[in-house]
Amino acid sequence: MTENEKMKLVLDLAEKALEIGELPIAAIVFHGDEIISSAYTSEKSDGRFLVHAELNALHDADKKMLPFEVRRELELYTNLEPCMMCFGAAMASFAGGVYYSLGAPDGAVDYAQKLVKENPYDKISTFYMPNVVGGIMIEESKALWRKYITQFPDAPLRDYAQTLIGAQ
Repeated sequence: MTENEKMKLVLDLAEKALEIGELPIAAIVFHGDEIISSAYTSEKSDGRFLVHAELNALHDADKKMLPFEVRRELELYTNLEPCMMCFGAAMASFAGGVYYSLGAPDGAVDYAQKLVKENPYDKISTFYMPNVVGGIMIEESKALWRKYITQFPDAPLRDYAQTLIGAQ
């Protein structure tokens, strides 16, 4: 599968989350073309905040007890740049890559890359800097956030969503 094909699966899952009233954020962990785990942000249905799509998907992948060599081949795809918590989880789980669509004002990619550059780690470190690719299917992801704004005009995260799509 191509990066776009994988991201399309993420966007389809995010659309399903939106249909049930959740934020349109989803994540899928791939090993090659195989889906290892998938999740969407479930704050509304779970009534908790620490249930981000990326964290949920990484947690489910971790339960599979994959060997270290396989973990380094895992790719986390998400339609929104991971926050500090989720990017840290990707690093701590030794994911080989993080692929996302839209950059986020609270995204952690730049910060983590700067931190690792200034404080290089070695083989005994408890984290691993994955390969990072952003900007996959941006317009499709923006369309999903526009739909969120239309569907939930009074939502607490409406201003945040507008920032994501560049609206004023």
